[in-house]
Amino acid sequence: MAGLTPTQGEILTLLLTRNVPMRLGEIAEDAALTSATVSEAVSTLESKGLVEKRRDANDGRALALRLTARGKTAAKKASQWPNFLTSASDSLGDKESAQLYRTLVKLIFTMQERGDMPPQRMCLTCTHFEVTARGKGPYHCNYFNVTYDDSRLPLDCNAHETSDIAMQRKVWKLYSKA
Repeated sequence: MAGLTPTQGEILTLLLTRNVPMRLGEIAEDAALTSATVSEAVSTLESKGLVEKRRDANDGRALALRLTARGKTAAKKASQWPNFLTSASDSLGDKESAQLYRTLVKLIFTMQERGDMPPQRMCLTCTHFEVTARGKGPYHCNYFNVTYDDSRLPLDCNAHETSDIAMQRKVWKLYSKA
């Protein structure tokens, strides 16, 4: 959404999907961001009238963040960001689309491994993800019991459960060799 940083959009989306007020520390932990980053983003979101701080229902000393009506609208738009590439790649041929998307997944995974970006809730790091021995799709998600090809592998999934490092490396080795 115009006028929002990716971090601000991520916070709005998190509040929308959780649908309950959240403390700043909870947001920082869930989004894999520092407290300072969350605090700065929340201040901006608050000044834009997209979120408001209220006393936490469970602990009156603490503050919790919730979306305003304008914030819900902005969050719905921001929550669609992972789909931007999918819709843009519709103009490509099947082979080009799969190649582009596969390259993007590899770039994200590599940046995560190097610590250049926070972990994303993508299939390559999920316990529910299955990749074939030859590394190419179709891929299977055991959580949703669905099959994906190279051009539709989810980049952000609410059902994501991080697999152990050994499994991530095994999946990456299979995926990257194809």
